[in-house]
Amino acid sequence: PPHTELTPRPKEIPAWDSLTADQKKVAARLMEAFAAFTAQTDHEVGRIIDAIEEMGQLDNTLIFWEIGDNGSSIEGTLNGVFNEMTSLNGQPEDTAVVLKNIDKIGGPESYNHYPVGWAWAMNTPFQWGKQVASHLGGVRNPLVISWPNRIKDKGGVRTQFHHAIDIVPTILDAAHIQEPSTVNGVAQKPIEGVSMVYSFDDAKAKSPRK
Repeated sequence: PPHTELTPRPKEIPAWDSLTADQKKVAARLMEAFAAFTAQTDHEVGRIIDAIEEMGQLDNTLIFWEIGDNGSSIEGTLNGVFNEMTSLNGQPEDTAVVLKNIDKIGGPESYNHYPVGWAWAMNTPFQWGKQVASHLGGVRNPLVISWPNRIKDKGGVRTQFHHAIDIVPTILDAAHIQEPSTVNGVAQKPIEGVSMVYSFDDAKAKSPRK
């Protein structure tokens, strides 16, 4: 939004200029691998959308595109890792280990993760990241919804706050299907989400979410 102020870099996250040449090389490669994964995911989802369009059903299809799993993750340590499981199991890698395996990053032998500094940058303008639930950088993600036959405000922005548990109620509402009270004879706990359909026609509509 206009006049947005960036959060100051936490002192715990080293500045880029303070990194050694090797640390910068590793950090850059790890971020390149994540960017490549993002591009590949976008491409494959695009193939699905193209197939729906070829079927003549794209305008009649409700699509949810959830960007991320909480905020950008800070599991990659300050320097980044070739195998995230090492740090999760109390055996942290140093930059030399990642540098030694730099050409394997993003391949089948790796379980790489970018450094914390990149996570903070990707959560701009919010503070911190995934694993820190006290700030929006740790929990907030954008959601894109497409349904041309029903949503006429193409490219419109909605700012109401919602939760992942609101997606199923939205689908049920859009399809005019009642939430099932039983499934295969088993009583179901009521869904704790709310539908987002109310926002499709009115960008400023008040959210029912409390």
